[in-house]
Amino acid sequence: MSLATTVALSLGALLGTAVPAQAAESPSALCGSGYYVIDSHGLPGATVYLLYKSSGGWNCVVTVKTADRGTATKVGAYLHIEDGRGGFDEDPYLYYAGPVRGQAGGQCVKFGGLSRGTSWTSKWDHCG
Repeated sequence: MSLATTVALSLGALLGTAVPAQAAESPSALCGSGYYVIDSHGLPGATVYLLYKSSGGWNCVVTVKTADRGTATKVGAYLHIEDGRGGFDEDPYLYYAGPVRGQAGGQCVKFGGLSRGTSWTSKWDHCG
């Protein structure tokens, strides 16, 4: 194998592993197939996203860091469903908190997040 071929294959392998890691941090990729962003809120050093999957009425919340990436800092993602179900994920993370998922067909939800000591929770909304 020539040096040029070896370099091209090595570069391709390097790029091939770098791109999926970055793509995995998009809110839709973190929540999974079929989810799309329906709301978001900026926090100091992060953004919390509410995503929806129409098949089954599923919601998903993730908080993606925009600062201090690669450094473990406390971030959180919260989902509250009108009937009392829901969940949270809060810990020192490098890049994001969540996903927190819940089926909420026919009910309202609250979503929220935490970053840099600031927490936020939405009003009851996105009913359906």
